[in-house]
Amino acid sequence: MKVYKEKRLGYAAGLFYSFLMWTGTLVLTVFFTLADIFIAFPLSLLFEKGSGGFAHKVTNLWARGIIGCNPIWKLAVTGRSRIEKGKHYIVIANHQSMLDILVVAAALPLHFKFLAKKELFSIPFLGWAMSCAGYIPVDRASHESGRRAMKRIQALLAKGLSVLLFPEGTRSPDGKIHGFKAGAFKLARESGVEILPVVIDGTGSALPKRSLVLRNRTRFVVSIGKPVSFATLNDRSLDEARESVRHEMVARLARLRHGRQL
Repeated sequence: MKVYKEKRLGYAAGLFYSFLMWTGTLVLTVFFTLADIFIAFPLSLLFEKGSGGFAHKVTNLWARGIIGCNPIWKLAVTGRSRIEKGKHYIVIANHQSMLDILVVAAALPLHFKFLAKKELFSIPFLGWAMSCAGYIPVDRASHESGRRAMKRIQALLAKGLSVLLFPEGTRSPDGKIHGFKAGAFKLARESGVEILPVVIDGTGSALPKRSLVLRNRTRFVVSIGKPVSFATLNDRSLDEARESVRHEMVARLARLRHGRQL
């Protein structure tokens, strides 16, 4: 069964659907942020010790709403059965577009936190919702901010929460999966938490880097791989295993682009 499909939009159609998407995103963001502030966040303080689980469920609804209301977007998810109920993971994913967080939030049945540029937390409604959910601001120009974010991630993992990281470090300029930084894998070794390798496709061509205009009628694909443990590895073995995971994800992305069901 084919799961990857896209069709190029004309210039006028791209502008039209972009207007619909951004307008819908604005409306849904305002609505769900108010739900966060007045419902989810207070419930989290009362019943979850402020972990933000209720707010993340709102994020899931927000993401599904944006994708579901857009007539030129579809979402296909494979491998959900590989996620064990009640278990937490260090989720790693390739990074093609600013849409990646949206797609992963809609696809994964996990309460996870992710890193985001600190500037996003200053945006009205969007930033307020991210704060309610406990997502992690980071200043990419500050090593100290990065260290604080890493300590925050370690604390979240110790509490049994999942985290989402993009080991490439930045969005891919060409849609390929580039080299992985070691941070996520060292975290997996130190915490004993398994890596959950997720491959995303379709987001880069739908909304390319440095663009706000939709380019394609797209089916996003999220492929969830088998969890991998790094708990017993030394530095050399860790590097080898990191490359092994990357090569498997590269191969999986190639299969997705050939339309194979995983």
